[in-house]
Amino acid sequence: MTLFDRTEQVVTRFAAGLALLGGMGLLAATAVTCASILLKLARRLLDMAFDPITVGEAVPWLHAILGEEELVTYGVGLALFAALPWVMINKGHIRIDLFETAFSAQFNKFLDVVSDICLAVLAYLILTRQWFLIFKKARGSKDPLLDVLLQGDLAQAADRVRSSQESQILGVPLWPTWVVAEICVFAFFIVACFCVLRSTRAFLQTRRSH
Repeated sequence: MTLFDRTEQVVTRFAAGLALLGGMGLLAATAVTCASILLKLARRLLDMAFDPITVGEAVPWLHAILGEEELVTYGVGLALFAALPWVMINKGHIRIDLFETAFSAQFNKFLDVVSDICLAVLAYLILTRQWFLIFKKARGSKDPLLDVLLQGDLAQAADRVRSSQESQILGVPLWPTWVVAEICVFAFFIVACFCVLRSTRAFLQTRRSH
């Protein structure tokens, strides 16, 4: 097995592990949705059978899960971002191959290189955008959070984090979700760069064979 094959194997396993981790988020979102529906249904049945006020006093916790929509959003978001490297390494993105048979194998390999480069650039753009969301300037401040950290002002940095944006229902700080998304997109970018190398290697091999 060559060094390239071993590298591809490591990258594939890494992407698969990250995708499985994202799948846990999807399972959690499904569990929250099902539990919320069952709790809501049970409450409605009890309200129909007994006095709603009495039911509310007896089982005040029996209602739809608070912030269900936000929890589902976080779980699905984790699944989507974590699946990006796996989809990339397996060429699972949507592609139009209507004219693929009309082109030569060499030209199709060249198109693979171009598409992988475009996806790598897209990954880089998403990566930098997420970075801006994490370290953007707070209102009334001239210094981004990263500059505050580099200056060693941990108290101001901690206050900046505490006063950052929060979710509307649960009041959960949003910056941890951006950090998780940033890690997943960084992995997507690394895998995309490897895919550019892989498609370029395949293209050059096709040229040599001709």
